Formats: sequence, C-alpha cells, structure tokens
Amino acid sequence: MSGTRGDGARSGARGARGRAGAAAVLARAALRHQRRSWRTVFVAVLATSLLLGCFALAVTTVALGRPAVERYAAAPVVVTADQTTRHRGAQAPLTERLRIPASVADLLRSVPEVARVVTDREFRVPADDGTTYPGRPWEAAELAPWELREGRAPEAAGEVVASAGLDLPVGARVAGYRVVGVADGPAALWFTAPEAARLGGQDTVDVIGVLPGPGVSTGALSTAVREALDAAGAVDARPADERPADDTGELRVLTGDGRGAAEALGATPLWRDLLALFGAISGTVLMVAGLVLATLITRALRHRAGELALLRAVGAQPGQLRATVCREATAVALPAALLGAALAVPVFALLWRPVTAQAATAGLALPVVPWALPAPLLTAALTVAAVALAALPATAASGRPATPRGSGKNQPPGGPAPDGGRAVPQPTAARRLLPQRRQPTAPEPPSRPGATGASTSGAAEAAAVAPAPRAAAERRPARLTKPSAEPRVSGRVTLAPDDGPGHDRGTASPGSAVPADAGRTDTHGPRASRTPDRLGGSRSTPGRAGALADGPERGAGTGSPTTPAPVAPATPAAGSAGRRIAGLVVLGLGAASAGSAVALPGDGAAAAAGAAVVVMVIGCALLGPWIAGWVLGLLARPLRRLGGAGGWLAVAHGRADSARLGAAIVPIVLVTAFAVVQLGADASVRHATAEQARAAGSAEGALATTVLTTRSELGDPVIDRHPALGVTAEELRALDPGVRAGDLGALGPGTVAVGADRARALGAGVGDTLTLRYGDGSEARLRVVAVYERSLALGAFLLDRGQLAPHVTDPDAPPAPAPAQDLERRLSTAAVAAIAALALLAVCSTLTVITVARRPERDLLRRVGAGRGQLGIMLAAEAAVVAVTGLLLGAAVAALPLTAFSWATLHAPPHLPPGQAAALVAAVVLTTAAGSLLPALRR
Repeated sequence: MSGTRGDGARSGARGARGRAGAAAVLARAALRHQRRSWRTVFVAVLATSLLLGCFALAVTTVALGRPAVERYAAAPVVVTADQTTRHRGAQAPLTERLRIPASVADLLRSVPEVARVVTDREFRVPADDGTTYPGRPWEAAELAPWELREGRAPEAAGEVVASAGLDLPVGARVAGYRVVGVADGPAALWFTAPEAARLGGQDTVDVIGVLPGPGVSTGALSTAVREALDAAGAVDARPADERPADDTGELRVLTGDGRGAAEALGATPLWRDLLALFGAISGTVLMVAGLVLATLITRALRHRAGELALLRAVGAQPGQLRATVCREATAVALPAALLGAALAVPVFALLWRPVTAQAATAGLALPVVPWALPAPLLTAALTVAAVALAALPATAASGRPATPRGSGKNQPPGGPAPDGGRAVPQPTAARRLLPQRRQPTAPEPPSRPGATGASTSGAAEAAAVAPAPRAAAERRPARLTKPSAEPRVSGRVTLAPDDGPGHDRGTASPGSAVPADAGRTDTHGPRASRTPDRLGGSRSTPGRAGALADGPERGAGTGSPTTPAPVAPATPAAGSAGRRIAGLVVLGLGAASAGSAVALPGDGAAAAAGAAVVVMVIGCALLGPWIAGWVLGLLARPLRRLGGAGGWLAVAHGRADSARLGAAIVPIVLVTAFAVVQLGADASVRHATAEQARAAGSAEGALATTVLTTRSELGDPVIDRHPALGVTAEELRALDPGVRAGDLGALGPGTVAVGADRARALGAGVGDTLTLRYGDGSEARLRVVAVYERSLALGAFLLDRGQLAPHVTDPDAPPAPAPAQDLERRLSTAAVAAIAALALLAVCSTLTVITVARRPERDLLRRVGAGRGQLGIMLAAEAAVVAVTGLLLGAAVAALPLTAFSWATLHAPPHLPPGQAAALVAAVVLTTAAGSLLPALRR
C-alpha cells in the first residue's frame, strides 16, 4: 500500500515536472516567434518602471525633507515658540513669526548647565532712498557661526557690519549707520545688541540660542532647559485672550535637525504641501501605469487567441497556458523593469538637482540618502507583478474554448464548431462557402517570421509536449465564409457587409475584403479570368489569374507551393450586454461626480472633477467597442467615398473588430482627458486671476499675508489657509473688489471683508461675526462689513492694515516672489508631463501591438490583389478614425468635470490656451501615426 502511494507521488512529481517543462518550452517558442509584440511590451515596461522609480525616489526624498539648519548650526540647543496652531486634533504650521518674551533669556542664564545665552531678533531698517534692509544683532552671528571677512565688529550704536551679499564696503554709510566690517552670511545689517533691541523691540525676541558649559552634553543641556521652562511656566508672547483654546503656548526646545524649524518659517508648510502634492500625483501615476500595462498585455495576448485555442485543442491544460504566458510576460518584464530601475537613479539625480536648489531658497533641505536609492527596485517588483497579473485574465479570455453559438437545441448539424468553438454557417443561397484548401498534417513554418497570426513553431512544439491530439476524423478544417448578406462590390472585389460590431465571420479575418473567387483551385470558367490584380484595379492577365487562383497553395508573392496562406485568428465579439450596462453605469457615476463639483467649494470641487475624469475614462473603456461601431457608422460613407477601396476596407475591418478599434481609442481618451483637465484647470485659474486683477486694479503697497479658518469635514476638524490683504483707506479707494453686499467704507479695526466664495463656504454674510487666526496664530473675532467678487486677485479676506501689521513678521518688507508656490507649480507641471508621456507611450505601444497582430490580414489582402497604396489608405483611414475619435471623446470626457470645476471655483467658463491645445493634438496625431503606420512599413 505504501509502495502504491510512493509510486503515485513519484508519478505526480514527474507529471508536475513535465507540465513545467512543457510550459517552459512553449514560453521560449512564443518569445522567439512573437518578438515584435514582446519588444513593444519591453519598451512600455521599461518606461513604466523608470517613471515609477523616479516617483518613488521623489516621494522618499520629500518624506525625508526637513528645514535646513544654517543660522543656528553652532548652537546645540535652540528655544523658540511653537510655530503650530491646533484645532481639535488638527494642526497647521504658522507662516508668521510667533515671538517669545525677552525675560525667558534671563531665566535660562540662571540654569547651571548653560554657559551662554544668545538672543536673535530680525527687523527692518529703512534707508534714505526708500530701500529697507533686514537687521539683526551681531552677537547672533556667533550661532552660525559667521566670521568677519574684513574690518571689525560694531561697538557703538552708529556702527554696523554688512553682509557680503549687500556689496557695501567698509567705511560706507547706509541708513544713517557707518559700515565698520564685512561678514559672511545672508544679506543683513548687524547691529550692537542694545541698538538691535531698540529697533526690534525690547520685550520680545525671535529665537534664543543656548550654549553648554564645559563637559555638558546636548541631551543634558536640553533636559535642563526643558525643566527650567516648565517650572517657570514660560509661554509665547501672545496675549492670553488671543491664544486659541487648543494652543497651549508652550515653548519648544529644539536640537539636531529640528533646529531648522526655527529658521525658515515657510519650509514646513512647503514640505507639507509637497507631500500632499506627491501623494495626489502618486495615485494618478499608479492608475495610469496599471491601465497602460493591463491594456498593452491584454492586446498583446488577445491577437494570439487562435494560437492559445489551438494549444487547448491539442491537449494543453489551462494551468499550462497560464504558466506559459506568465513565463513569457515575466521573461520580458523582469529585465525591462530592472533596466528601468537602474536608469531611474541617474535620471532622478539629473532632474532633481534644480528642485533641490529652488527648495533651498525657501529653507527646505531635500537630501538624497544612499539607503533610499534601492527604492526603484520595489517599484520594479511591483511592475513585474502587475504584468504577470495582467496576463492571467487575458490568457483565460483568449485560451478558453468558447461555447458554440449553436449549443443545445440550436447546435449546428455535426456537433460543435471545430474552430475554437465558433459555429460555421451552413451554405445557403445567400451564403456560399469559398473553396477550402487541405490543411497540412503538421504545422509548417511561414515563409518569413511573423507572417501568421499565431506562432506556428510554438504550435508545433505544443504538439510535441502535449497529449496526443484527437483523431483526424474528429477534426474538420475551418472554412472561410462569405458574408451573410448580399455583398457590395467595389471594382471586382467582394466586400464584407456592415453587420456591426461582433459579427461572426468564421475563422476568416473579420472584415477582410476578399475577392469572391479567392481560394478557388480551379482555373477554368469566367471566375478565374475575372480575378483582379489589385483591389478595384484592372483585369489581370491569365498568368496572374492562374497564380491567384492557386493562391491558397502559394506564398505571398513568392509562388512557393508549400507555404500556407496566413489566416488571422477569429476575433471575439465586441462584448456582452452586461459590459454595456456596466459601462453606462460607470459613465453615469462619472457624470454625477462631475456634477457634484458645482456644489462644492475650492479643493472639494477639484477633487470631484479629478475623480470624475478617472471614472468616465473607465466607462469609455467598457463602452469602447460600441463607441467605435457608432463612430464608424457616422464616418462610413465619407471614408468609402474619399478612400475608395482602402476606405471600404477600413470600414469593414473596424466594424468586424470593433473591440480592437475600441482598445486603440481608449488610451487616446485617457491622455486627452487627463491633459485637458490638468492643463485646463491651471490655465483657467491663471486666466480668471489675470482678468480679475485687471478689473480690480493694482494692490501694490498692500500688506499680503495668510490667515487661517477652522471647519469640520465629514466630522473631522480641518484648518484651511487663505490669502489675505491688509489695506489702508487710501489703498482701498484705488481698488475695485466688485462689492456684492455691504460697504467697504466701514472696513477698519475689528472688521473684515470676505470674498464671495469663502463667504458661501463659511455660511457668512454682512453683519455676521467670523473667527479668524492670523499668520502668527493669534485668534480674533471680526465682523463682516462687505462681501466682494474678485477674491482670486485680492485674496479671500480684506483687513485693515493697522490691525493686521502686528501679526506679520516683517510688515515693511517689500513684496517678493514666493519660491514655494513656484516650486509646487513646476513640480506639478513636470508630473503632468511625465504622466502624459507615459500615456502617449501607451497609445503608441497599443497601436503597434494591434498593427503587428494584423499582419496576416494584410498578407492575405496582398495575396488576393490588394495594392500597397490601398492598404496604406486603409491603415491611414483607421489611424485617422482612432485619433479623431480619441481626441473628441477625450475632450468630451474632460469638458464636463472641467466646466463644473471652473464654474464652481471661478464662476467663468474653462480656458485652454490654443498653443497647448495644438501641442496636445499634434502629439496625439503623431503618436497615432507612429503606432499605426510605421510597424506596417516594416517587413
């Protein structure tokens, strides 16, 4: 008994090894004979892995970003106010300096572990020519440290040291002070400590640097300082009635890299915004990459349906087919993904250098640490896994023996259809069968690689490793059938009728235009003499007619009597009614999401519009075959009239295989919709802002800052940041904010004017009271005196300048460009360009795979007399249909969410610059032409 079980186990092991060996043999054969398709997949996987690797490195680098430590690098411990405000668990960084009482410095001087305490404060010094200079106490230079280049330190109240960046020599006079030295460091004038206290305020300081005594470690010093502050109950300089309830006002003790938070106040908000930006972009990148790989792998395997069905017919098991295809996909994807991961490191290093430089101007350090460099290997593994997973459903759909259409009571005479489950129509008066050629007893190699739709050598090897096939009597050769309706004739060519998507035409190339006499073995009678030399061409010579009459036994143009005529595999139907219903439902959900953007303010409208684009593209993918059939119905007449026989062929092919046409259209819809929404949203905001700025007038001289509001979203607390403008009565008279309600003349201390969009979001009107937080975290309750329209140009809030200035770090500073906003805009543009490039590559790759898979159809048309020019017209017409349909459908998909977003946030129609629109159209057209026409030119 145990011997029997042992024999069974050994037999099962041998069977498993045999199945694995068979899958390996089949995979190697398919890789040899499907080189062009897999080469296209290789390029797409390489580009996907490269893009994902760069994004992985970018996200890792941003996640490790921190404010740079420069001013206080020599101070092991730094004491500052908490530059964060809170609301019921939500947090937001403050962009204006929150100061601390000067008495805290005296408190720390009494700590035994402290050797020295150095205070730092920054202020503005106006010059006679109207220029203002930043000023700081000279003792704060010790915290960097910054050394003198020439001259000496200031000793009197009228002396200063100038930074080298100001280009002021020793002995020069500036703002009433004499320059006595030149030092390193950022642009500033350095004063004596008493003079700096007089100019910057006696009662408060910005930062306190603490230097340790001999033998005191940083940890011990930090602990001692923390205990001293807690024991004294030291808090920031805000009045108690202006401090929000959730803010304790506790001072922070910073060490190590955390000291950078005390220097550049804009670095932390920029870091958070970059994290949010890459988080949002990463989802789009993964979605586009997954769609690219799934579409491409599906199309690469779909055209091999005949080969997979043949393998099933000769005894290959579903597991063997899955293993075979997974081996093929992995063998192609693994080296491509690894190469993409290897290239991601130098490409990222090259592209990230200007980002790092621009972030440094905002005080944000984005270091590339060595241990993060292997991150692209993780994305490469995900890419390979995605390719393998995408191959499994495609294998199941292509290799499954279909249930005959005549199964059950409607089964045709003679049992199920022999050609992979398709029922062969019976001869009738309206449907006559073309003569068939005898099938060879064993698969013969084609006259040149890739001449057939399936891998012939692969099929031969399958026969060698698979169980014995059925008896010859059980196999019936497939027949090429004529159309089921009365054919139309162009010249002397019988063209397939327009039966719509999914029309069953047996195993013949669906939609192919085949002469009525193609395939006849007799050379007698009038049919032989009527065989055309070209589609729609002149009468052929008897010799040519004889050659064409024997076409099924000859090679294409070679006269070889042994090469079989290539026949493309049968094309599956366009899809089920369930798929159509699902597509309509998904499309409706996308439209509903776009409609909801109208009722949402700001970021909510943008999120709803972005989700609507993704959902509607998925709906178009499900409805692709029917959309393609409908478009062909509209364009059939002009294509036939303008394209001649080539136009007839394009219409016939498209209608017979609308699933193929739909698969070619979907990537174009994706790239068009994505690009139009991203470019259009940014351009619409810029255009509307410029229009409002022209109408509102110049706000030059006004005090620009940000304020904070709190709200709840789905029960969660949220803190929003909004631009605000502080104006005087004179500046306000020069502006035209477009007042909708109230009176701007009443604007003064204790009041505020609110933009219409923000007033609607907050549910506030004239006479209501709003609670705002200034940029330094101070809270104020203000009465609304006006509601205005032009908030894009003037900000969400207008306040009295005198009321706002005490809460701004440097109210006298001249306006300067915001490096953070510029950096975010550039990164967003670069990410959109990268995603669009990947989508365009998907378009080209998908069309290339489809064109390569249709080579047997083109060879068959050449055998029956089609000229190269006619085939070129056919391919050009199909490419034009794909490009035009994809562009129009993508624009339609993008129009609804973009319009909803534009009206919800801008109250204006969307705007897309003509140059950007032309560039998008040109890119799509050129990519479509490259994917559809160039592969057909290669032999």
